[in-house]
Formats: sequence, C-alpha cells, structure tokens
Amino acid sequence: MKLIKTVKRFVAGSDKYFDIYECTVDMIETYKSATDKQMMKVEVGNIEYNGLHNKWVYEYICANESTPSFIVLWRAPKGKPMLAYVKEIWQDHIKGEYHVEVPSETEAYSAEGDAFVYMWVNKDTDRKYIGKHRGKPDDGYICSSETMLKEYEECPSRFVRTILAYGNEEEMIELETIFLLQLKATRSQHYYNMSNNLRTAAGT
Repeated sequence: MKLIKTVKRFVAGSDKYFDIYECTVDMIETYKSATDKQMMKVEVGNIEYNGLHNKWVYEYICANESTPSFIVLWRAPKGKPMLAYVKEIWQDHIKGEYHVEVPSETEAYSAEGDAFVYMWVNKDTDRKYIGKHRGKPDDGYICSSETMLKEYEECPSRFVRTILAYGNEEEMIELETIFLLQLKATRSQHYYNMSNNLRTAAGT
C-alpha cells in the first residue's frame, strides 16, 4: 500500500482524518456485526480492514477488485484504521478534488487532555446541549440527555457538535458547570440540559 494523501472532513459532528492509499484489494465481502450492523471487509495483502457498509463504496471496490486502485481508511481513535464509508471522499479522489488536504504526518487527535466540553446544536430548532466527556471526540459518545439522544437517533444529520475546550476531567467538569450556570441552561427551553452539574465540596 502506498499513501497518496491525507484529507480532513467534517463527519458526524467533528473533523475526521482519512488516508487514501494506492493498492490492490484482494477480497471484499459484507457481513453483519455483533450488533446487527451491515459491515464491509476488505483484504489488502495479508491485512484486513473493516468498516460500516455503504452501497456505493462496496460496489466501487467490487468493480475494481484484484486490479490496481485505491482505498480510503479512517484514522479511528481506537485500534487500527477502518474502511471509510463516506462515499464523497472516494468520489472526490476519483475526480481529483479534495475537501481539505492536510500533511500525512498530521496527528488526528493532537488536543491536550483526556476530556473535553462540547455543545450539540439542533439545526432545526436551535436547541442546544452542553456536556463533558472523558475520552476522544471520535469515540462514538453522544451525550447523556435521554431527550436529546432520542431526537439524535431519529435524525443525526439535524445535529452539529462543537468542541468548546480540552483539558483534564476535573477542569472540564468545572468548565461545564460554569457554562451551564452562566447560560442559565436548565431554566431555558432552548437547552436540553436538566442539571447544572453542581457538586458538593467533597466533589461528589
């Protein structure tokens, strides 16, 4: 596999990094994951890559199986890279167009700290949710609000997320509380938040 270029694209609420490789796919197949999600799997040499199924991507790889072509891999936050299901990245490469090209040595997760404060915005209603999470921006976590989660699961494309700050968990808990108090979020119909995240002096 030969790395052609690395591109950055805003997907599912955050910037993600994708590496485009010149290679020959030896095998491709679909399967169901343990959670019953439709998946794709390819083999390049003796290395296997998996990813969520996309009909266009699957058909493109099938049409070019066993011939010199390319694949797009997402720099997943955990484990090895995953086969990218965002068909527009594949199509842009075929056309020679790129959303945002970045140096291949770019670190996908260079922000300092093990936690961050984020804000989700419902683009249809402008209703917001502010929260804190310990982990990476791309680890799949959405939020703890049952109301917002229900709406998000019905239509993820209605929501966009902004990372407000990075830091250690204690700092982010305090910053989240400050934001919620200053915005009076729990008393506003424009926020999903139901708690100011206030804790006792003992930190409970």
